[in-house]
Amino acid sequence: MKSMINKWKLIAVVGTVAILVSSCYTDKSKRNIEFAPNMYNSLPLEPYSQTDYTGTNTGGHYAATTGNGPLNSIFADGLNAQKAPEGTVPRTSDSWYRPEDYSPYPYSNTTEGKDSAATYISPLNNPEQNEKGYECTEATYLRGKQVYTTFCIMCHGPNGKGQGQLVTAGVFAGVPAYTDAAIAGLTEGQMFHSITYGKGIMGSYASQITPMQRWEVICYIRKFQEQ
Repeated sequence: MKSMINKWKLIAVVGTVAILVSSCYTDKSKRNIEFAPNMYNSLPLEPYSQTDYTGTNTGGHYAATTGNGPLNSIFADGLNAQKAPEGTVPRTSDSWYRPEDYSPYPYSNTTEGKDSAATYISPLNNPEQNEKGYECTEATYLRGKQVYTTFCIMCHGPNGKGQGQLVTAGVFAGVPAYTDAAIAGLTEGQMFHSITYGKGIMGSYASQITPMQRWEVICYIRKFQEQ
């Protein structure tokens, strides 16, 4: 019995060695056996039709076959390019300032761009600019306060006088108060431009603050200037 077990062990060892040796070769000019070739070779897809890659294996690349109907049962309509899921956020050219529609900011990061932004009107103060009728109300003021407390207070201070903790600690200097002529004379569009691209030592907040949140924090800043 023991000799029989040793015999099968020997066969298993010899078989394993044979498989390993057969998988190695020195002729690099010839293609070796490729395991799971579709992990190395991307399969091209036609957007408006289905493609079946169950054809002949040609060394890692599959021959495509097509027909009149959908050949792939994954998509019932027979298209590789599927419709966007319900609730997908659209990108439009005229509604970039709405939180649900993020399209590129229309003005460049130049002096000319900032000058052009001077005539831009906040949708909060001009409800006819959009169908939702946004207004700079107490609700938008409070949302702006939350944004200000999160992103602005450390430099501009709790009262907007430019004496935040980073300024009083000596990390930054020269942060103006919102009542200074340099800021008080800015239009809301120019303030939006500065928040979007940054100004001086202040970096851009475009990635942290949505377009509507920028308008809301400007609404909050205006209260400092009024006071």
